[in-house]
Amino acid sequence: MHDVDTMAEANGPIVLRGRAGSAAQDDMDETLRLLREMQGNAQPVSTLRAYSPLPTMAFSRRESLLPGFTEAEACARGHGFEPVIRLAGGRAVAYDETCVVIDLLTQASGHFQHTRAFEVAAGCFRDTLRGLGADARIGAVPGEYCAGEHSVNARGTVKLVGIAQRVVRGARLVTASIVLGPAEPLRDVVDEVYRIMGLPWDPATFGSMADEGAPRSVDELSDFIVQGLSAVHTEWASPFR
Repeated sequence: MHDVDTMAEANGPIVLRGRAGSAAQDDMDETLRLLREMQGNAQPVSTLRAYSPLPTMAFSRRESLLPGFTEAEACARGHGFEPVIRLAGGRAVAYDETCVVIDLLTQASGHFQHTRAFEVAAGCFRDTLRGLGADARIGAVPGEYCAGEHSVNARGTVKLVGIAQRVVRGARLVTASIVLGPAEPLRDVVDEVYRIMGLPWDPATFGSMADEGAPRSVDELSDFIVQGLSAVHTEWASPFR
């Protein structure tokens, strides 16, 4: 289970910190377990999960059907990144110990618009990163990896946060990966994997918080992000119901 204690904030989300195990797949399995647990709970409490992942190349299920997938998996392993199938949509994403993965798990109903969930989550991440000194903006950067109109970028030039979601009956997962440390190792593996699978992108769009003047440790930055999201809990949780 998690390395860090589980705690509940007053009138806020349950906050879970740390990895779920010793392999990248363990974290995918843990998030799925939490999503299913929320489905089965008559009075679920929204959950904010934050962890610094092991080196992972998270592929979409759609990509697993591409002709070059087996070669792309081997390429990721060659770079030291464990290939997994991500729970949410999007394209392949690489992250490692220099990143923070945030999972926001909430109750969901059939009346809530998918787009609105993206808008609320993106606004929360933008405001939190601005508090760290980044010129954070919402919107896709032309040529970015795993392109999405609700990505969070810096200066309109480089992507900092990718956001994806998955909705099941009664529960919603909004997940994001934030690059905090040096971008080069991640950029290199994404570049090769995308080339193998024939996915277009511009490596110059791969950014990190370290490049935006936030040279603190991953733990410090993770704490700030968790505190920021917990403070605006009602923004990302209540509207999702």
